Amino acid sequence: MKNFIDYYYRLFRLYLSYVGRKTKVSSPPVRLWIELTSHCNLKCVMCPNKDLTSKNKGYMDFELFKKIVDESKDFVFDISLLHRGESLLHPEFLKFLNYATRFNWKTKLHTNGTLLTEEISRGIIESRLSRISFSFDGYQPKTYEKIRVGAKFDEVVDNIKKLLTLKKEMKSTTPVVAIELIDFPNSEISDEGKKREFLKNFEGLGLNEVIVKKIHNWAGYIRTKNTKIHFTPCTFLWNGLIILWDGTAMPCAQDFFEHYPLESVKDKSIKEIWNGERLVNLRDKHVKQNISDIQTCNSCDRVWRKTFLGIPTESLWDFIRRKMP
Repeated sequence: MKNFIDYYYRLFRLYLSYVGRKTKVSSPPVRLWIELTSHCNLKCVMCPNKDLTSKNKGYMDFELFKKIVDESKDFVFDISLLHRGESLLHPEFLKFLNYATRFNWKTKLHTNGTLLTEEISRGIIESRLSRISFSFDGYQPKTYEKIRVGAKFDEVVDNIKKLLTLKKEMKSTTPVVAIELIDFPNSEISDEGKKREFLKNFEGLGLNEVIVKKIHNWAGYIRTKNTKIHFTPCTFLWNGLIILWDGTAMPCAQDFFEHYPLESVKDKSIKEIWNGERLVNLRDKHVKQNISDIQTCNSCDRVWRKTFLGIPTESLWDFIRRKMP
């Protein structure tokens, strides 16, 4: 793992660029999201994936993945093998994973857990993946299956338990295993009794974290309560990039439908894209609060948040605590 000093030094440089509203950033991105596939086997009620068109769907080629990883391994601190789809659907998933985990960074995976087999679980543990988190939006079968359409509560619980058991048997400290839930309005997520009953499934198995996240509006895709507080330029534009399965770089995780694509990593380097005309112009629009013509930005609730030292408090906590082990 790249050392903490380097990590926080780079974050400080990015922070200065962000609060200084610099549209050209002196430091390269610290994190990448690489979309192995945009296909998904579920149709979750809150997720835009189910409305993707055929032109938005595909599987990343391994040589393209290798180019991205090789190019970014010296300056990226963490890499997430996911974006719009379910990464375990990729027929060469373990090949991609094993290549990514060879390098000195934190490698992460987020999954719905439906496709987790013993072979894949063993491969994940042997690869030394840093972190795996599971989407699990409910403590009971009825709630979970109503939200995670196409998934079976008992099967996914069993898959997670088998992974944890295997990790224990193999005496491995990795990956860190987390369950993530979205706190929908009027949901059962705040019910401590149901939570305790649910967590009994994993007693003694070494589950590391249970994280409850607030719902957001996916750049206007779903309706949420209007909670505009204070406009702040999107921090993501100053710290990370998403690369889709076909090599298209994207500035934002909320832009599921590719409204504002940047250049392709097939044609330009990540560093060139990072300070390329498209992304510099987008940063400038955020600095000037002139985002009315940017479809994903002008509808997004994540640019209207509480701040501390000029940074949205959610992002600040994410930077300081959760991004590094």
